[in-house]
Amino acid sequence: MKRKSEQEIEELDELEDFDETLAPQGRSTFVRFLAFFLIICLVLLSLEGYTYLIHPEPDMKVTLADVRSFLPNDSGQAFGSHSPDQVAKVLSETEKPIKQIANFIASNACKSGDNVCQSKALFYFVRDQITYVPDPQFHDELENPLVVLKTGGADCEDMAVLVSAFEEAIGNDVRLVFIPGHAYAQVKIPNYWDKWYNMETTCKTCKFNDIPTDNQLQPKDYVNL
Repeated sequence: MKRKSEQEIEELDELEDFDETLAPQGRSTFVRFLAFFLIICLVLLSLEGYTYLIHPEPDMKVTLADVRSFLPNDSGQAFGSHSPDQVAKVLSETEKPIKQIANFIASNACKSGDNVCQSKALFYFVRDQITYVPDPQFHDELENPLVVLKTGGADCEDMAVLVSAFEEAIGNDVRLVFIPGHAYAQVKIPNYWDKWYNMETTCKTCKFNDIPTDNQLQPKDYVNL
């Protein structure tokens, strides 16, 4: 067997020394990166878990048929327009039965009594239980919210008024948002980030605060209720 020269032995020793110094640094960098990644994951999971524990999602079991027993025999008639004064009038005249229905939906969907959960429950009820029926005459007659609950169908404006009536009944601030050819509602929940949340009830795939991209880019007029 051929013996290695002293120079070859020295070069091998240098390579081994280099690997020994490099490996710990590489391992240390990888460990730091892994630890940082795990910390970020834990923070995100803890925030999500904390949010869910404090503001759980509603357990939606209430259907349209469940609330119709609260509707009075005389639900009233449609009003002249969707002007702020007419909307305020219809909300005032339907306040008591709307309050009962809102309480029923919120209490059954959110046993914890959390106001954010209840606000979402009212939105999901209108989104899922009321069928969107397009109306070519935008800004036409305002449909009484109680009539909407009886018929189970409404245009975008009347769905927005219904969900606004529900949200107002549990103490939230509401406003209507008008964009060209469409309307939806927004809600502000007391002690919850002091911001307006979208309630796009005509979009069956939209979650609470979601809004289609096309609507985001439209000019908006706001009507506080």
